[in-house]
Amino acid sequence: MNNIDFDAIDLTKEAPVTEPERQYYYIAKARKYVSEKAQEIGRDLTFCVTTFGCQMTSVVEV
Repeated sequence: MNNIDFDAIDLTKEAPVTEPERQYYYIAKARKYVSEKAQEIGRDLTFCVTTFGCQMTSVVEV
């Protein structure tokens, strides 16, 4: 990223309308939420992503 200071984004205001400022706003909001939850439970949060591969659409010529 372009060295965005997510801590400087004001989350008390509405989300910006333009991109990429809107994305940065929600990234900052998610970082704050994760940080608060980690402090609440007393440990870092974890996650698991399960994928089943990508769907291959075959083209059959008849």
